[in-house]
Amino acid sequence: MYNPLLAKIAALRKDEMRTARKSRREFKKEMSFLEETSDLFLKTFDVLSNEVTQEFTESEDACYRISFRIYRILHCATSCSLKGYYDVSMALLRIAYENHLLMNYLSKNKEEAKLWFKGKRFAPSYLRQNVSYASDSLYQEMSEFIHSSFKSTFFFTELEMGRTKATLGEFSRDKFKNVLPLMLMTMATTIILLSLTFAQELMRNEEWHSTFSQIIPEMWKYIKEKL
Repeated sequence: MYNPLLAKIAALRKDEMRTARKSRREFKKEMSFLEETSDLFLKTFDVLSNEVTQEFTESEDACYRISFRIYRILHCATSCSLKGYYDVSMALLRIAYENHLLMNYLSKNKEEAKLWFKGKRFAPSYLRQNVSYASDSLYQEMSEFIHSSFKSTFFFTELEMGRTKATLGEFSRDKFKNVLPLMLMTMATTIILLSLTFAQELMRNEEWHSTFSQIIPEMWKYIKEKL
């Protein structure tokens, strides 16, 4: 028996798959960066997981734990973008950005890291004031997609014949271009912060160091050109 709801779900999945194919085809360089950096994250976790975590300082342990969370968020943001859910990806990137600022702050403040393990929370505004490269304008831009502002709705609606049409799983080159540099920037800066926090553990691993040296400088050059 024909089920119209199941038919719509099947059509949506086809749209999402079509969007993913278009995204990979039109953004080959960027997708290569994303995949290579994702692999580098996993290599980093693999190297650090072989260390005795009890020997980490509170700052190092906090940095290590939060980096896992950032990776998970970025993994979901990538999946959303590939399926055409660009507004959801932007909201996730705001969360990842907050986590990155916290990771940076705690990596440099051992006493604060001790309090974090005891449950202390740090307001996003406080972190932006205390992390040198934090950007209020970038944070506000991404916040538009957390709070469902009118601006954010333009990422999933369009006018057609004078009527507002909601889009699901549809490819948009311009919207994907807005998301990609922010995603790559968060990935690169998090990996760099991990490399600084765990320089001794990571740099002595030749495979990790070689991969890092090949990927990050080229990716960082791309980011500076796009942002």
